[in-house]
Amino acid sequence: MTDQQCACPTCCCSVDTAIAQVRGAATYCSEACASQHAEGQHCPAAQCNCEQVAKAPRAAVSEDQLDDALEETFPASDPISP
Repeated sequence: MTDQQCACPTCCCSVDTAIAQVRGAATYCSEACASQHAEGQHCPAAQCNCEQVAKAPRAAVSEDQLDDALEETFPASDPISP
């Protein structure tokens, strides 16, 4: 172990040089942190919950709203009715 802090912005872990992940000039404690928890991977440290903070909020769009938007825009190639 070292005293180096993981570069994940919300991680509280120190970096273990044996398993450190390096991306450019940044060093991370795990592959999960190095990928910015892209697939929701958990930080390997039990006391750290950085993956929960790193999650991006999803847009609150319902299926009905998506269907309405599609109906309003499709088919875009049809000519305007006289």
